[in-house]
Amino acid sequence: KIQLFKFDRDLLINARTKLHGANLPSSADFHERYIGIWRENLLACGGPAISRLPPLKIPKRGFHGETVTIGSKDVMASESRKFILCLSDSALYFIIDDEISPQNSIGGERKFPSRIPPNSTFGDAPWPHAVVRHSLECLSGITIGFQFQRLILRFNVGNSTTSSTLEYAYVILTSNKLRTVSFLQKLQSLVTDNRPGIGALIDNDDKIFLDALGAPRSNEVVMHYQILHQVWKRGEREASRRVFVLTDAKAYLLDETYAGDGSTPEVEKDNGKKLGDVSLSIIDFAILNRVTEVRAANEDPRKITLVILPKNKLKRSHRWRLVCNDGEGAERLIDDVRKAMRGHS
Repeated sequence: KIQLFKFDRDLLINARTKLHGANLPSSADFHERYIGIWRENLLACGGPAISRLPPLKIPKRGFHGETVTIGSKDVMASESRKFILCLSDSALYFIIDDEISPQNSIGGERKFPSRIPPNSTFGDAPWPHAVVRHSLECLSGITIGFQFQRLILRFNVGNSTTSSTLEYAYVILTSNKLRTVSFLQKLQSLVTDNRPGIGALIDNDDKIFLDALGAPRSNEVVMHYQILHQVWKRGEREASRRVFVLTDAKAYLLDETYAGDGSTPEVEKDNGKKLGDVSLSIIDFAILNRVTEVRAANEDPRKITLVILPKNKLKRSHRWRLVCNDGEGAERLIDDVRKAMRGHS
């Protein structure tokens, strides 16, 4: 059993009423078949989705960890939050799983929506709180992110009281090809069985990403792409989400945002971008013959340091301190950088 918002509960009741009529038979089976569960970082895009799954707002930081400002005002970035994705044979549930929402209200009663308290037992049997439930019939598009590092889901949801539809989009930041494929295969097999034409709604954003990187103009070949975080040795600063890109000529550290994620003020909707489409900005880059070392940290296998020679010999080398999502991603990054360095030594 999963507790829902009233809006989602009304949609569910209306759908069942249309299917079975106003007088629902007592023998009707409304159980949904469990398919799978995933715990992922997620960013909502667009007003309706953000109102349910608001991002974590943190100061936007430059390469050295300095706060980015416009005028005298700090620029805020939208950071992902941790959610549990529960897939049934008819719907996808987004279940809250972080500390941002309070777990308990006054008097010790659990507040909706909130995560299941960490000290809960099976005997407590707390209901998960779904901040969103989307019927798979409302799924309007799936976009596979570059090198399967992320997945974008788009839903068109009818309003139970009006004839209008609301557009919801979510960027699932797996940072891992195997996890992306695992979720995509389960979802695709379900939707394909019920809606044979869904194949036309699945695409990838390779061209959008490569155009944003400028690869077609520079003729660079992307050898490695990974969503990770940049950290700093000193100062109490939260990690900043970055994208590491390795081509046959350069290494890039990029800021990656998504249309409608709340990172930038909303511009006119008719700008040719769909909710969730990627945009890139350069934080730092280095040609490969200036990359002198790449190494893993001893204390944490997910942490990596790249040492970059300065353009001016009078200056010191600088370092990219990066944290991958898992140890496997860190090993792959180190191996690919070392291969590229050998080709330019």
